[in-house]
Amino acid sequence: MALHIKTLCAKFLISHADYFPVILPCKRNSVDRIADYAKQEPVVMPTDTLYGLCMSIYGDVKKIYKLKGRSFDKKIPVGVANIEMMREVAYLTPEAERLVRVFMPGPLTLVLKNKGVPWLEDTVAVRIPAHTLTIYLMEKIGPITLTSANISGEKAPESIENTMKLDVKYRIDCGKLMGKPSTIVSLAEGVKLIREGAIPFSAILKVLGDEYGYK
Repeated sequence: MALHIKTLCAKFLISHADYFPVILPCKRNSVDRIADYAKQEPVVMPTDTLYGLCMSIYGDVKKIYKLKGRSFDKKIPVGVANIEMMREVAYLTPEAERLVRVFMPGPLTLVLKNKGVPWLEDTVAVRIPAHTLTIYLMEKIGPITLTSANISGEKAPESIENTMKLDVKYRIDCGKLMGKPSTIVSLAEGVKLIREGAIPFSAILKVLGDEYGYK
């Protein structure tokens, strides 16, 4: 009887394997394992701030909105591996180029005019996260979504445990992260602070003031 139950349990686990979350170690080969999957489906990745819900920007990004319970009128930020990839998705002003070179990779998100994100129209929020595994994923599959891996309005996901309400198959666990979100600055029309996070807005204005006369 006990053997029969064990056999049934084993068959159940095998037949329902896709329904169980897989938590992978903080290693490059974990990214190798999930890269193709992330072209079409969301995965949870570490960043330099919080855990992110990531997939190729050329996939069905509506899946991200549905997982998070996020309103479709709220734009999802985009992650890129380097400034060359950033130029594929956004138009970079001289001010943007300066901030990218000073603060990225790092916790700064810039809102710029959209150039190559198919599901956005006027502007795109974009950054280069300072995390080797996330950059490695983008080097393999291109630009990705880079929104926090939580239900909208709930606790910021600084640990993998905080992401478990999301129905996502693959997660890469790199322990507890910094927990403070990126600073968001719009350069679409002038310079405007959207959210002050890990980088003080005063530091951004100082860089732009030294170079372009902003105060």
